[in-house]
Amino acid sequence: MSGPAEIARLQQHLRTVPGDLARWHNLGVEWRLAGNYAAALSALEEGIKRGMRAPETLSVRAHVLADMGRFDDAVTEYRRVIKDFPGQVDAHETLAKLLPQLGRGDEALDGFRAALKAAPDIGILWVSAMATARVLGEWQQLLEWARAANARFGHDAMIDVFAANALSAMDRDDEAFDEAMKAAAFAEEYAPAQLTLAHVALKKGDLKLAEAAALEAAKLDPRDQSSWALLTVIWRLQGDRREQWLADYNRLVIPLMLSDVDLPAVRDALTGLHVTRAHPADQSLRGGTQTRGNLFDRKEPAVVQLRQAIERAIGAAMAMLEHDAHHPFLSRITGSLKFQGSWSVRLASEGFHISHIHPHGWLSSACYIDLPAEVGGNSDAGALAFGIPDAALKLDLKPRRVIRPQPGMLVLFPSYFWHGTLPFESADKRLTVAFDATPVDASGNPA
Repeated sequence: MSGPAEIARLQQHLRTVPGDLARWHNLGVEWRLAGNYAAALSALEEGIKRGMRAPETLSVRAHVLADMGRFDDAVTEYRRVIKDFPGQVDAHETLAKLLPQLGRGDEALDGFRAALKAAPDIGILWVSAMATARVLGEWQQLLEWARAANARFGHDAMIDVFAANALSAMDRDDEAFDEAMKAAAFAEEYAPAQLTLAHVALKKGDLKLAEAAALEAAKLDPRDQSSWALLTVIWRLQGDRREQWLADYNRLVIPLMLSDVDLPAVRDALTGLHVTRAHPADQSLRGGTQTRGNLFDRKEPAVVQLRQAIERAIGAAMAMLEHDAHHPFLSRITGSLKFQGSWSVRLASEGFHISHIHPHGWLSSACYIDLPAEVGGNSDAGALAFGIPDAALKLDLKPRRVIRPQPGMLVLFPSYFWHGTLPFESADKRLTVAFDATPVDASGNPA
């Protein structure tokens, strides 16, 4: 149960049992989900005043402070949590990803550094630190932590993969290849090892090995979109007709126009949510900002209206596609889906998205809310380009399809399609919404 009914139930319970600290935490979480941050903070602080000291509650309090735009207070609270509870990885990761958006990226990993010194035997802390360094692109620090983790805990394929990621990003490709081969040999059924080997082999030009490793990764973890994304590139370079089967850009990139959305109201609602100063270091955008949290969990009427319109559009689009039991995208069409994440991006002049994929999605999107006059029309400025792979692969490939956006346009596509935007110049902002969704069966279980 969640939403207004759960809030009312918790409030009734706490009037009778005000000392139930866990319920104060739950009430704070429910109010946060409802978008009432003041009520969330009040509930959490009541629990804390009554004696709640769980790191989970203190972390949620920090999240709410950040939701309210009280970033200095949030940073102070996150730092207090990770000092007192060095293994609280949720607080570590959120702080590390928040600081770059506040123009303080040089501080992003300081909490992890201190915690690893204070509590060096907490394995999950090392994993979280390395994973966060990877998403933030802190390659030298990642490599140092991988070396230190292997020395402390012994040889591990996951740590080898982290080291290979760092070395490849620093263009130390021979060393990266050795680490990836070591990981794949040590744990043959560890999909990330095969995936990393495929990436490094592709970068080194060994298409045969890259294909074999990517196919193995896809067999081990077919829901991870990364292996399919690499195969679109490998088969393209080989001139293999399977590229067209896997990445039919004309059929599977689906532009639609939303006719039942009040775009000015959505624009106004979204503009108020862009409260950070810089783009997230772990995301694809450059020269803009991104909203925090899951946008479609919000209760503003304009956001709810947009979500409902998008749900209707997705249903219509998926109904036009034919099921194919052997295809990684078409085989999973069920008629129902669940949003895994949703957000808004506001790009300034010369802003763009680097070419990327969404590894944990199935269906991804771009929905255009407000565009500068310079974007769309007869120009490719600010356009959405498909088929250009990750720049780290150093391949000079042209886009397979380019979509010129319009206000109210929703573009749907498989999450393994490489996509990015072309830069634009304007005094005005480019405002979009995006999401990832995955299919569910009739019982609501992942499909």
